[in-house]
Amino acid sequence: MSDFYDTLTGILANRQMSISSIARELKKNGHDHHRLILTGYLRALHDMGQIEETDIPPSKVYSFNATKRDVYGIVKEHLKGIDIEERLEIAVFILSSLFHRPCFKYELGLLGIEARKSSAVKESKDPRLKDYRAEVTRVKIPQDDPGFEIGDGSAVLQKGNEVLIDIINELIDLDGLKAKFQQTKLA
Repeated sequence: MSDFYDTLTGILANRQMSISSIARELKKNGHDHHRLILTGYLRALHDMGQIEETDIPPSKVYSFNATKRDVYGIVKEHLKGIDIEERLEIAVFILSSLFHRPCFKYELGLLGIEARKSSAVKESKDPRLKDYRAEVTRVKIPQDDPGFEIGDGSAVLQKGNEVLIDIINELIDLDGLKAKFQQTKLA
């Protein structure tokens, strides 16, 4: 069902669509479901706050609620274009930077990344790991889940900062604040 969800959110990204339009687009992408099933699914997503429903008679239109996306989905989306070998290190850097704590194996799993040690990623020995697990309330971290943090990763910092800047650029409207063209030569 996650392929269906990814397809649906891709269709609804940056536009409003009626159920009929959504059904046609889904059918083009290989998801041929009855409209009543689609309506129920959209209603459930609306109830969860993931999509917006607007009544424009004679129909309702739906749009993806970008402000309600969770942090794991946003980071996962931005890590897709990064080499698989670097993905773990950058994910650990981003999550531990955002949360001001080591990230857990379960959280890396939410990003579709296998948690393991590497040259730049080490298992955390922080004595407060138990407290960090207890403080996380949005997701259920298993009690025996190891934490991970960046050891020596100066190269990871640069790439991780680039991903964080891309995320900020996506979430915040910076039009009229940043240069349209990057200077390539000194004048």
